[in-house]
Amino acid sequence: MKIISMFLKLLSLARFEHAREHWVSQRTTSVAVVLLGLWFVYQLLFVIPSFSHAEVFVWASDPLNAIILLLFSLYAIYHAELGVQSVIEDYIATEQLSTYTLYFLRFLRLMVVVISFASIGWMINSGGVVPV
Repeated sequence: MKIISMFLKLLSLARFEHAREHWVSQRTTSVAVVLLGLWFVYQLLFVIPSFSHAEVFVWASDPLNAIILLLFSLYAIYHAELGVQSVIEDYIATEQLSTYTLYFLRFLRLMVVVISFASIGWMINSGGVVPV
């Protein structure tokens, strides 16, 4: 059940968290972002021969790389939302404005999740053929 709730949080489908859950989620996502970020830096430095559009596109359209890139983007945007949510809760005085701002933030994150899935799916479906 815990894996399902974490997956729903990554997809912006879970409820807002209370203080203890929020703190644990921030720490968990920071570990995931660091590990996936190290993988990404390793790929940039040692795997991709050059940074031309064609080579990066072929690299990113590999299914394993695409899935790890998707996880990296999901964890990074979720971690960013948790940080901004803390700032909103701490510095916006009225409860109503704070709630509206949190829902707007959740909407923005949902749009980034949809765009991430669409772009990674498009790259995988292209089969590594670079668009002209």
